Amino acid sequence: MRIKGIILMMMIVVGCNSGGGIKEGEGESSQSKFLKSIIGLRNEFLNVFTSFGDMVGGILGFNAVKSDDKRSKVGEHFKTIGDGLKSTKDKLDELSKQIVSTSNADIKGVEAVIQGTSEVIAKLITSITELAGITKEGNVDIGDAGTAGSAAAVAADKASVEAIIKGVKEIVETAEKSGVKIEKGNAGNSVANGNGPKAVVHNVQATAGDATKLAGEVAKADPWAMIDKIKNAKTKNNVAPAANDDAGQLATATGANDNGSASTNADLAASVALKAMTKGGKFTQPAANEDGAIKAAAASAVNKVLGILDMIIRKAVNLELDKVKEAVKGIRYSETSGSNATEAGTIQTSTVK
Repeated sequence: MRIKGIILMMMIVVGCNSGGGIKEGEGESSQSKFLKSIIGLRNEFLNVFTSFGDMVGGILGFNAVKSDDKRSKVGEHFKTIGDGLKSTKDKLDELSKQIVSTSNADIKGVEAVIQGTSEVIAKLITSITELAGITKEGNVDIGDAGTAGSAAAVAADKASVEAIIKGVKEIVETAEKSGVKIEKGNAGNSVANGNGPKAVVHNVQATAGDATKLAGEVAKADPWAMIDKIKNAKTKNNVAPAANDDAGQLATATGANDNGSASTNADLAASVALKAMTKGGKFTQPAANEDGAIKAAAASAVNKVLGILDMIIRKAVNLELDKVKEAVKGIRYSETSGSNATEAGTIQTSTVK
């Protein structure tokens, strides 16, 4: 007797977490690991700045350069910051790869945030690297000045000054886009030739007290205002100083007359920093026993500029890493426990004789 029948066969496939999901708790573990990595990145980057002194609340105690340093010390400082930025970016990119490779996680939003942060750091690296290149070759004293027989001030290299102006402006603009509040500062009043500018740019040796007056003007200068003046500065091309020159004009003016005065106190202090950081420029020959005051003014001006630039960069990177941290907190995982099963069924017909 032939028996025709249709036997329904159900193939039950039981998924036991072999690629169909992750064990309960693994998502939280990965998330915690990523958050710890971000905290580690932040701490490592902040450690780059510790050797330069305390910048919290200002630049008090900040000491990237000393009065007897060579101008190349500025380049070394920028290189140190640049290396720290590169290390942070490399580790952030590696973290991104780890996050992307995480199974059963919705990481599209995190990818975009990390990419944005990486791009911001890359821009900062480009700007800092350019600044390091411009300032690394100055093998003269930071407060280099004219000497007997050649007492007049010498203009700073125009291209170098313009490169610093450009680099500072780029850093400020990049940081602002990241959410850093850039202060305008208090620029102060104009400064007459005999109250400090004579020690920066003049056609004959400065008189007694000129270097001390310059040091006093630099000491009271608002570093935020100095940064603002640098990023908006103009330059001169083999032109004598004039009344109410800005920071770049004072730094690049020739020592052809005794007419130079500063538009503001911040312009004067910023011009000292620009001349002290770039090649070619010389301050006016100081009066007897006042060369130390010139060097002190130069170091103070440079430290104010570097201190605020470092603070701006540090704040920008902190804000960007905060964005990554918040994005990582928002990662959502698809989880299954070991007791749950993913089932797939197929129906097959068969004829049995």
